[in-house]
Amino acid sequence: MKKLLYLFLALTIISCGGDDDSGNTNNNSSNLTINPPSWIQGTYLQEVAGQTLPQGYEFKPDDFCSVFSNMATCYQAQLDLYGDTANFETDVYEEIDSNRYFIEITLGVTIYDFEFEKVSSTSIRQILPTGEATYILQ
Repeated sequence: MKKLLYLFLALTIISCGGDDDSGNTNNNSSNLTINPPSWIQGTYLQEVAGQTLPQGYEFKPDDFCSVFSNMATCYQAQLDLYGDTANFETDVYEEIDSNRYFIEITLGVTIYDFEFEKVSSTSIRQILPTGEATYILQ
């Protein structure tokens, strides 16, 4: 009889336990908007040894895009697409001041980090782990 009482007590405790799975473990939707500062807005292409290459970035008032051979891949569209998807983390973190723009975009398990500094009114420098790259406003 004592064993049955312990078994009943154990089953009661287990069945009353909380559910640790909230069903939507994903969307850190604290911020899903991209807001580049006005001083960086425009299309910038990379400059190497005086040559302008067909790759760079486009900064819109509400978006950030990678540009390659006149084709842009924009991050806001991806955030909009996946922002409400269960179990798929999306987030945007930005640091903005008068001559520096840092953006970190999380899409699923991938985190994209970009850091730019204003060099002049027509050029920016990207800070990379391997050095720097210069881009010219088009």
